[in-house]
Formats: sequence, structure tokens, C-alpha cells
Amino acid sequence: MLDLATVHRRARRVLPARIDTCRVVLATAGPARLAALLLPLGHRHRGTVLFELSPSTRQALDARALMFLQDACVAREGLGGHGLPLAYEAWRPMHLGEAVGFITRSRDGRACLQLDPAQGLALYAWDDHRGGRITH
Repeated sequence: MLDLATVHRRARRVLPARIDTCRVVLATAGPARLAALLLPLGHRHRGTVLFELSPSTRQALDARALMFLQDACVAREGLGGHGLPLAYEAWRPMHLGEAVGFITRSRDGRACLQLDPAQGLALYAWDDHRGGRITH
């Protein structure tokens, strides 16, 4: 059955286990939108998924972000239950206006993960096209 909890459970596979989230953030959550979100991690070649960070992750990022993120460099699972989990490069701080966020990219350069603790959001973006690399 297609529901937000299923989308969240499947989509969060790309996140390191230390990055805990509450839900996937959607402007609209109709059946077509949910179906589209279930497929991109295995079939669509590029896209983004926005997550709401859990209160515990936000607190950890506020307290000692880079220390907390030091052990957050491997995704929970391989995509679609196949293959090895994504490995991420070391996290770096980035300026988000007045606030500070954090960014990393997968070692193959095809995915990027950004955290915005002030807004309580995590953005995962990917581009699987041959030779395509996410830049930041």
C-alpha cells in the first residue's frame, strides 16, 4: 500500500543511521506523487527527496555537529535492497544565510546530502546519469 510511512521507510535507506528523520516532506501527497517517490531510488535517474529531521538529530547537530556527523558516512542500506550502501565523503559545514548547515556527497559523486538543522530538514539529491556528478 502506498502511504507516507512506506515512502519514508524506503527513502531513508540512503541516509546514514545517525541521521534520524520523522517523515518525508511533500507539498502534495496524492497516490501519483507517492508512487513517483517510491520508484526514484531504483529507477529514476535524478531527483530529490526532502526529509524532516527528528528532534534528537537536531539537538545532536546543535550540540556538536561535526563530531556527531563523523560517524555518519555510510547509508543504512543498499538501494532497492541490493548492493552495498552508499559511502559518503566527510561532512563539511556550509553557510545557509545566517545559519550553518552541513553537506556531503557520495564517494561516486552521484548523490549529495545536505542538512539544515535550523529548518529541521535533510535534502538528498541524486543524478545517476553516466558521467553526471552532483556538485556543491
